Amino acid sequence: MARDSVGCSAAAVRDECPKSALRSGLGLSRRASCRRQTCKEVLYMAAIFPPLTRDVFSGAVDQGNGDVSFALWAPGKKSVHVIGDFNGWNRAADRLLKQDNDLWVIRKKLKPGRYRYQFLIDGELVIVDPYARAVEQPSRDDAPYGVVEVGKPAFEWKHDDWQRPLFSDLIIYELHIADFTAEGTFRAATDRLDYLAGLGINAVELLPVTQGDSEEDWGYRPVNYFAARCRYGTADDLKQLVDQAHARGIAVILDVVFSHSSDQHPFNRMYPYDRSPWYGEGIGGPNEFGLPTFDHRRDVVRAFLRDVQNYWLGEFHVDGFRYDYAINIGVEGDKGLPFLARQARIALPAVYLIGEYLPEDPKRVGAAELDAAWHVRSCYALKALVMQGEYKIYDGRNFDKTIKAFDPRNEDYQKASRMINYIESHDEARLVHELIDMGVPPDPSRRKLALAASVLFTAPGIPQMYHGQEFGETAHLIKNERNPLRWELLSTEGGQGLFNHYQRLCRLRRKHPALRNEGYSLDASHNDEKWMVFHRWNEAGDVVVVAANFSDEPRTIPVPFPETGLWREVFRDEVHDVKQDKLDYGLEPNTAAIFVRE
Repeated sequence: MARDSVGCSAAAVRDECPKSALRSGLGLSRRASCRRQTCKEVLYMAAIFPPLTRDVFSGAVDQGNGDVSFALWAPGKKSVHVIGDFNGWNRAADRLLKQDNDLWVIRKKLKPGRYRYQFLIDGELVIVDPYARAVEQPSRDDAPYGVVEVGKPAFEWKHDDWQRPLFSDLIIYELHIADFTAEGTFRAATDRLDYLAGLGINAVELLPVTQGDSEEDWGYRPVNYFAARCRYGTADDLKQLVDQAHARGIAVILDVVFSHSSDQHPFNRMYPYDRSPWYGEGIGGPNEFGLPTFDHRRDVVRAFLRDVQNYWLGEFHVDGFRYDYAINIGVEGDKGLPFLARQARIALPAVYLIGEYLPEDPKRVGAAELDAAWHVRSCYALKALVMQGEYKIYDGRNFDKTIKAFDPRNEDYQKASRMINYIESHDEARLVHELIDMGVPPDPSRRKLALAASVLFTAPGIPQMYHGQEFGETAHLIKNERNPLRWELLSTEGGQGLFNHYQRLCRLRRKHPALRNEGYSLDASHNDEKWMVFHRWNEAGDVVVVAANFSDEPRTIPVPFPETGLWREVFRDEVHDVKQDKLDYGLEPNTAAIFVRE
């Protein structure tokens, strides 16, 4: 059976997509239609090209033996030409033949090599191929070039036999390729994987890695959904990053933007907005950023984004997606997020699917058929507690109300693993930076961050950290610009101490299944003294007890235990013989204690 570049059979594609969606340009019948073509054009095409022996898919596809197909779905256009290195950028040399499904196609014989190309529409508009698998950006003002590499050997995957963690077992590390290293490349990030493995995380969530808007650095205004961002490196560099992450037991989740595109996207340049086949008022309503909004009711949009997901899951072996701005994608019956989720699970049944909802709405997570959502209220609550004041919707002085944010039942989540908890992210300010701005000295600020981390890793839900958080990065985050990590902070006493603390928490979570389970009970708290005690458990008998003092004063806390016996406090490595149901335990300001059975 003929297969496309992501390994999906053409028959399977047709079975999954409505006939109208096939007109988007995903597939092409082997029998090219002569409709609307002059006899001269048909005879010319027939003389130059033999009948297609494989299905043709959108973009530039190396079919083998030097056969390269170029295809673009462009309904209502009068002509489409491909221009490139292979024809001297001659605008009249290679006209595509229009099929009855509005797919314009040409097949060329090319020698092995790397070729740049673009599409020319109606003799005037030059665009980058929306399905380009690689791109070059000549300047900020010019349309990018698509790149096709003819005769290039397939990437050799070496670690496909790795064991993907259960979703509930994840410890996620969010990172931005441009900021994670000084070089800002896939290769440099790959060189840091041993560091991440040593920290103890088992999943990285990459900010968008596809080619984006020339005026925006973070990737949330996509231009080419199939091409790795060229200044980060090549497609093979990214594949090597994924493969080497898998070798270390680390899953790779991509942050994807399916609510909208950049206004520089070729779809937006091909038609006036009100006549676009792809854009309109989306299921989720108007786009708050004023960007071209995908209408997920349309077959062509669903077909395109299904192709995008299949490509990254199949060609790059990534393990999941985080759907940015999920509320704007929306849910309407089986359209929008449910369609994306279902199609992703067809491609990879164990795929991880996470949504970003602002404002947070737990009920939408189930309706969208996602695994989890960012629990932004956990971030706001933890910051309010350590700041002992107002932060967003919480006030840390109202202690008993604020700590309810850690209970999935109070938060209307069906289960703990549907909450992705965090302190910092690319959307949130650095905690240490905020504390220092408040006048808190650096050392107490790091102590407060360590306390917040202790709760983050032991409370119900999946913990997530933002790169540099583990050594106390303090830089102010500038939106949509580069914010390189200052790795020299890791070698300071405070930075190394924080790293060791996070490393211990990662090990603790991976060792104790109670922390990855549903069992949670808030056993004691004191609104005025600002302390809390909770415990976690699973059905197999693993139990973890946590006491946290958010006060700037030392406290003696009556810690309830679910049973008597020997309990070890993990930070101080002390064993306590609990003979009654409580143990009076002294905690220094802004510290936590974690007890496990001895």
